[in-house]
Amino acid sequence: MYYELALISVVVAGGYWGWFFVRRQPHGTPLFGIMQLAAALACAIGLYAHRYEAAPWMGVAGAIGLGAGTCLLVVGPMIRGLARRFAAAERLGVASRLLDVAEVLAPGSGVADEKALIGAMKEIRDGHIEHTVDALTAAKDRAPIEARLAIDERIAMLYLAAYRWNDAIAHAEAHLFGAAKESIADTETAAPVSLRRALGLAPPVWVELLGAYGRTGDLDRAARMLAKLEDVCDGREDAAVWIHRARLMFLALAGRTAAVEALVEPRQARHMSPAARTYWLAVAHQQRGDRAAATAAYEKARDRSRGRPRELIDQALTNLAKADGIPVKLSEEANEIVARVEAAPLPPRVRVPRQPRPIATWSMTGTLLVVAGLITVFVGPTSDVGVLTRSGALVRGLVDGGEWWRIFSCVFVHVGGLHLLVNVMGMYFVGRIAEDLFGTTRTLALFGVAGFAGAVASYLASPAGISAGASGALFGLLGAVFVELTWHREHYRAAWKRGMWGGLAVVIVAQVGYGFLYPVIDQWAHGAGLVAGLVLGAVLSPHAPWVGAGRQLGRAIAVIAFGFMLTAGARVARTSVEDSFTRLPRIRHLVGGVAITAPANWLNDVELAEPDGLMIVAVKREPLTDLALQTSMWIGETAPAIARSHGFDKIDRAPVDVIKRPAGWEGVELIASFADPMGYRQQYRLIVCAQPVGDQLITVVLHAPESIATAAPGYLTRILSSIKPG
Repeated sequence: MYYELALISVVVAGGYWGWFFVRRQPHGTPLFGIMQLAAALACAIGLYAHRYEAAPWMGVAGAIGLGAGTCLLVVGPMIRGLARRFAAAERLGVASRLLDVAEVLAPGSGVADEKALIGAMKEIRDGHIEHTVDALTAAKDRAPIEARLAIDERIAMLYLAAYRWNDAIAHAEAHLFGAAKESIADTETAAPVSLRRALGLAPPVWVELLGAYGRTGDLDRAARMLAKLEDVCDGREDAAVWIHRARLMFLALAGRTAAVEALVEPRQARHMSPAARTYWLAVAHQQRGDRAAATAAYEKARDRSRGRPRELIDQALTNLAKADGIPVKLSEEANEIVARVEAAPLPPRVRVPRQPRPIATWSMTGTLLVVAGLITVFVGPTSDVGVLTRSGALVRGLVDGGEWWRIFSCVFVHVGGLHLLVNVMGMYFVGRIAEDLFGTTRTLALFGVAGFAGAVASYLASPAGISAGASGALFGLLGAVFVELTWHREHYRAAWKRGMWGGLAVVIVAQVGYGFLYPVIDQWAHGAGLVAGLVLGAVLSPHAPWVGAGRQLGRAIAVIAFGFMLTAGARVARTSVEDSFTRLPRIRHLVGGVAITAPANWLNDVELAEPDGLMIVAVKREPLTDLALQTSMWIGETAPAIARSHGFDKIDRAPVDVIKRPAGWEGVELIASFADPMGYRQQYRLIVCAQPVGDQLITVVLHAPESIATAAPGYLTRILSSIKPG
C-alpha cells in the first residue's frame, strides 16, 4: 500500500510541477520540469505493473521513477533550503558544497544561479569583487538613465561590503555625489519628498559612505554628511534607523564613548546585535586612545561574531596593537557637529519588525509528536488496535457508550509511525502557510474545528472500524488556505506566480483520489475536514469585510477547542480499557441457543461481535457424546478454522495463559495474528474452551486484541462466566 502511495505521489506531484516548470520556467531551465515529467511517467508505469503484475521491466521503471522523483521533489529542495540557511549564517563553504549535491540531485532547477550568488558572496568576503563590479559596469552602459544611479549605488555598496573604503569613496565621488536629483526615480506619493530624493542617494548608501570617510580619517566630510542627514531627517519617524546608525558611526569614530554608550544601550538599540553594539563601543574606546578598554571590547565582540565581521575585528585588533594610543583630533567644524549631535535628543527607538513565529504550527506538530511518544512509552506500539483503543482513538461502540471525548482525542492519535510522519510533515508545512495567512489563534481554531468535523463525520458515516489521526484537521487547513488564496487573489499574486494555488488544488484532488483507491483511508474525515476548512476559512479570512468579528470569533473558537482537547486528554488518561467496556449497558444475548451477557450494542449475527470488531464470541451448543474427543476437536480443529475464517493466518499456542477461566471451563489460549491493510501485524488472543452442561456441551472461542486481553483480563473472564444455556 505504502509503495503504491509513494508512486502515486510522484505521479501527481511530478506531473503537476513538471508541467508548471516547463510551461513557466520560474527558475532554471526546462530540463528540471522535463525530468519531473519523466519521473512521473516512470512511476505511472511502475504503478500499473504493481497493480496488475505486468512485465518486470515496468516494475524496475517504477523504482527508478520513485528514486528520481524523491531526489527531484524532496531531497534536492531540502538540501537546497539547508544550503540557504548556511549561506545566511555566512557558512559559505558548507553552503557551496550542499548546493553541489543539490545540483546533482535536481539538475536544471536553478541551483547554478544560487551557486553564482554564493560565489559572489565569497568574493565580497575575500575582497575580490572586480568581476562583479565589471559586470555591473557593463550592465550600466546598457541600462536606461533612471536605472544607472541604482547600479552605481550597488557598486559602491559592494566596495563597502568588502571593506574597501577608499575604492567606495572614489566610486561615489566619481559617479554618485553631484548626480542630478532629477535622475532619481522617486516613486513615493506622500507629501514629504523621499529621503533618497532629499539626499541624492539611497539612505543606506549615504550612511555607509559617511562611515567610510570616517574610517579613512576624513571626519570633516563625515561630519558634514551627518549634518545634512540630520537636517533632511528632522521630524521624520521613518528615518530613525539611519539617524541612529549615522550618529553611532560618527560619534564612535570621533571617540565619544559616553555618547556611544547611550546609543548602544540595549533598549535604545534593539535592532542591533550584541556583537555590533560591543564593536562600536570598542571603536569609540580606540579613537579616544584607551587601548586596554578597546582591546577588551574588540575581543568580546569577536567572541560573539563570525564570518566577515570577525575578520574586520581581527584587522582592528592588529591596527590597535600598532597604534600609539593618542586620541583622534577633531577640527573645529567636526567639534561643532559633535556638540550639536550630543545635545540633540536621542533618536526614536527603531522599531524591530518581529518575524512572526509559527507558534500554532509548532504547538500542533509538537503535540502530535509528544502524544505519539507518550503512547509508545506508556501503552505500546501505536500500530496495535488495542493500544489505539486505550489511547483515545475513535471507537464507535465506545462513543455510543458515552465516551464522547474520543471525538476530540482521536485527532492526536496515529496508526503507526508512517501515518504519524506523513501527518506531522503535512501539518508542519501546511500549518506554516495557514498561520502566515490567518495568524496563530485563527489557525488553532481552524485546526480544532476541522479536526472535530472530520471525527464527527467519521463517527457517523465511515465504514472503518477504528479511526485516528489529524488528517481531517490537515485537510481543514488546506481548505482554508485554498479559499483564502482564491477569494482574495489580489493579495497573493506572488503565491499564484509560484503555482501555490494549483499545487493546493492538486494535493486536494490527489488525496481524495487516494481514498477511492484504498478503502482503509477515511474519506469521510477528509471530506468533512476540507468542507469545514473551506467554510471557516472564509469566515475567518483576514481580508473579509468582517475581519474584526472574525478575529474575535477565531479567538473564542481556539479557546473552546483548547478546553475540549485538554478535557479529552484528561479523560483518556483516567479511563482504562476495562473501564471503557465495563461502563457499557449490558443485556442478555441469545446466540446459537446460548445466552451471553454482553454490552447491548454488540452485534448478534451467528456470532456475538463488538461493533468495531475488537472482540468476537463464537459459541456452539451440541449434544455431549465424548467430552474429551469433542473438546480436543474444538481446540485443535474447529476453533483454528473459525480463526482462519476471520483472516488470521498465523496461530500458535500462547506461552502463558492470562485469562482466568471460570470453574467448569476447560481449554487453552492461542495467539493469532494477521496483516492489516496498512501492513501491520495485529496480534490477538483466542480463548478456546468448553464446558459440559448436563447432556449438552457448550464450546466457545473468544478473540480479543492481545493488548486488551492483557490489560482487561477480568472483563473477558466475566463474559465467559455469563455464558449459560439459552
